[in-house]
Amino acid sequence: MERFQGNNSGRAARAEQTDTERKPSVPPPPVEVASSKDEPEELETAFRLFDWSAYNERFNVPWGAKETVVGMVAWSAAFAGVGLAFIPVLAAIAGPKGFSGLSAADKSLFALVNQVIETAVSIAIIRLGVAKFEPLPDELFKYDLREPFKKPRGWLMWGLLGIALSPLVVYCSALLSETVGASDAGGRGTVDAVSSIITMDFSTYASLMATTALLAPLLEETVFRGFLLTSLTKWMPVPAAVALSSLAFGMVHLTPRDFPQLTALGFLLGFVYVRSRNLLTPMLIHGAWNGSVLTILFLLASQGIDIQELIHAN
Repeated sequence: MERFQGNNSGRAARAEQTDTERKPSVPPPPVEVASSKDEPEELETAFRLFDWSAYNERFNVPWGAKETVVGMVAWSAAFAGVGLAFIPVLAAIAGPKGFSGLSAADKSLFALVNQVIETAVSIAIIRLGVAKFEPLPDELFKYDLREPFKKPRGWLMWGLLGIALSPLVVYCSALLSETVGASDAGGRGTVDAVSSIITMDFSTYASLMATTALLAPLLEETVFRGFLLTSLTKWMPVPAAVALSSLAFGMVHLTPRDFPQLTALGFLLGFVYVRSRNLLTPMLIHGAWNGSVLTILFLLASQGIDIQELIHAN
């Protein structure tokens, strides 16, 4: 009996083993490994440099036409008012000669103080004009240092691209304006405002650098890109809003000789702002351009070159 049970147990074990061998083995599911071939395509999709539809993404603007018009008119009046308010102060300090009677160091300091007040008043007026719509969408009046290279809106990524393109954009606009005869416009240029102040003095250089490369970009980018451009996208395509805000940016400088170059630079500043949604991007490009021009002028002056004579000769 024990032998019979043992034989049966052996047969059952062998049968189970045979059935196991007959069953097809099921391989484990394959592990998906990201191919390196896909990475460039993913990066290109994320960056979307040549995706023109990305340059036509409107801003979520809660205010309307009334706030836009009132804001720009109020800013223009305040900007002019601050300048006029400084005239008596200047007369009291410099005497009848006014600004020209100051030393180069005093001129640069006066320009810095004036720019500080202009910037503070301008930003306060724009923000007060839209205060009743707060909290504003995150993409409006954004000055955010985080995620500088995160695709597709990394502010430093687009800023460095804009810095690289700005000399080409300005040069092409100058060449085009010369071709069509627009460069013959007379009047003062943007460089004339600082050329008479340039001396080989570090304090003068530092004051002018703070004025032109920090405060001026903060003011102008907040007004023309942060407020005017975004507002215009509510009623027109984004490229048209960039164009109109760039024309306003060029005209407000009151320098007919440089109007084509300023407008072209405004186009570049507008489009990179549309892509980054961060005002640090156009501010960086704007400041780098102004700071580079100022530094070149100081370097030329250090070589004994008469900046005024060079400008008028050209």
